[in-house]
Amino acid sequence: MAENDCENPEEHCDLHACQLQPTALSAEVQKIFEDPRYVCTNCSRKTHNPENLCRPKPL
Repeated sequence: MAENDCENPEEHCDLHACQLQPTALSAEVQKIFEDPRYVCTNCSRKTHNPENLCRPKPL
C-alpha cells in the first residue's frame, strides 16, 4: 500500500480524492475540489464534500 492509499476505498464513492491522480482531471472531477470545506488527514487534499476523503476533517 502506498503512503496515501485509502485504507478502505470500498466504503467511499468513486471520486475519492486520495486515489485521484492530480494530472488530467476532468471538469467533473475538478468540481469536487471547488469551494473546499474538508481536508483529508491522510493525503492533505481538500474537497467540498467529506465523502470524497478517507479521513475528512472540517477546515
